Amino acid sequence: MLHNKEFPARREILPQALTEITAEIKKYFTDDKWINRLKVAAEEILVNIVDYSGSEKFYVSCDFLEDEQTLRFEFVDEGELYNPLEEVPEVDIDEELDERQIGGLGIFLYETIMDKLEYHCDDGKNHLLAYKKLV
Repeated sequence: MLHNKEFPARREILPQALTEITAEIKKYFTDDKWINRLKVAAEEILVNIVDYSGSEKFYVSCDFLEDEQTLRFEFVDEGELYNPLEEVPEVDIDEELDERQIGGLGIFLYETIMDKLEYHCDDGKNHLLAYKKLV
């Protein structure tokens, strides 16, 4: 079980963090398509934390909610308080790449992959929760 595992908020740590997250995903999902999608969503969230939060470390938890048949990820950082689910820019994936506004694609990506996202601030820390039902 991955519970509140601490990682330094550095790019070179991301492969290690994603390996541990992927190991948890594989306990519940067997379809490679969904394993890869969940890994991509987790990677996008972690890249945003490392690149933009200003936090020196982040924490990851992954729990299986048996009664809901749902995998829940929790990403916590101690950086600047920021709710990525507020004021999400509209993303038009049909628009030409060179005409698209910068920003919002990562949030669009994990909103599309995950079934539910929640954010809250607790004790000066950002908590982003992402839920995915078994498929």
